[in-house]
Amino acid sequence: MSGRLVSYLAAAGLLLAASTALCAQDKPASAEHLDESIRLEIQGRVDQYLGEMRGVYDASVASLPISPNSQITEGYLRMIERRLKNAESSRRSLEIRWNNYFPSQQWAVALDETLMASVESFEMMKQDATDSLEVRKQMLASLQAFLDTQTMIANLDSTYNTLGKRAFELSLSPKTAPLLEKEKQKEQLIFSAVQEKFDAAKQAEEYRLVSRARMETLEDAYAALKNKSDAIQEMTYKPLIQRIKDYLLGLAAVAVLLMFLSMLRARIKAIKDAREAMKKYKDALKLNGSDEYPTI
Repeated sequence: MSGRLVSYLAAAGLLLAASTALCAQDKPASAEHLDESIRLEIQGRVDQYLGEMRGVYDASVASLPISPNSQITEGYLRMIERRLKNAESSRRSLEIRWNNYFPSQQWAVALDETLMASVESFEMMKQDATDSLEVRKQMLASLQAFLDTQTMIANLDSTYNTLGKRAFELSLSPKTAPLLEKEKQKEQLIFSAVQEKFDAAKQAEEYRLVSRARMETLEDAYAALKNKSDAIQEMTYKPLIQRIKDYLLGLAAVAVLLMFLSMLRARIKAIKDAREAMKKYKDALKLNGSDEYPTI
């Protein structure tokens, strides 16, 4: 159920309760029509609340002042955060004042359709402002995560170089296997924090707060760190002979790949040369006044 519908039902429920309470109190028939002076007084107060809520609503639904291609700083994000907090504070303050005023006027509002419509407008606008502020807080959080991920990955470059070197040294002996596992666990904790930030940062593109190009740059940095993480987690003790075999197999695989690429280039060149030779042959036939090809 949408927030707008919930707000509408809540307002309708309050008015219905007021109407029921009015009937239960056995008010005289003359009370079914609200005195004009009372109606005008209540309408004036409700209009005042509506005017203030419109200001809160406008501040709540306004787009964040962010360009997808612009570089964002911590100071700029703090400025946006203060703006959202001010809007949230204004909304809460107005809601408290409204909740203190409206219950005492429910019975009168229930007698006038115009007042009921005004109350409904206030409740729905309040709900829309609440929902919009929540979305914008999520947008700001995703942008903060994007900035944090950039900084975190950049700062971890030297850390991962040290971890990788340490893990490799510990993998050279079976006696240091427990220490190797500790290093791998330490790395796992570090990368899990990066992963959490990166997952949150991806929402910044979904909200169109960062461009695809900027997100690709972050993804490339994340992938490079992920490769280092995988390499550390895969490290384990191997006898020297096995390491040499693995190394030679790696060299052999590279050699086979290079040989295949060389053969592929030679094949492509042969096909290209054959096409050029055929084209020259056709051109020579045309110069001799014959377009017919010899047949067997």
